Amino acid sequence: MRVLVCVASKHGATLGVGHAIARRLGEHDLEPQVRLPATVTSLDGYDAVVLGSALYANRMMPSLTAFALRWAETLAQMPTYLFNSGPLDMGPVGDLPLPKDSRDLAAQLGVRDSQLFAGRVIPSELRATERTVLRMIGARAGDYRDFDEIDRWADTIARDMASVSVRQA
Repeated sequence: MRVLVCVASKHGATLGVGHAIARRLGEHDLEPQVRLPATVTSLDGYDAVVLGSALYANRMMPSLTAFALRWAETLAQMPTYLFNSGPLDMGPVGDLPLPKDSRDLAAQLGVRDSQLFAGRVIPSELRATERTVLRMIGARAGDYRDFDEIDRWADTIARDMASVSVRQA
């Protein structure tokens, strides 16, 4: 099964999560392809889609939202999954709800599963205004991504896709 992992990432951390998900899906004999939203011109040939977006001010990136809305009818007819990456230095994020725009999009698309992952921020990668916002909200720089947690979620996707494939056969 071919899986599109479509990720909107500003500084590369969320794209790293997308690549980790794709790597793990590949270990389950799936055929993942990681793409940025602007580079996808068709969903033909894909059996499932994993959507991912970095969060800024607790909102998804506009490029992923626009992509999802443009392909909403198609995505609603195929196994679709959604993740967000962004909370920093906030302890375990497993109990935090997805941001409202993510929850709304997930409901509109009928996503099969969604997940919130901690993010990463490296001050030297940020513009001055972004560093100022980081200081204002009291967030500390660092890499808070939990790749074991990311692998577990990718395993969940692979199991779900296997069950979908069996039901369709």
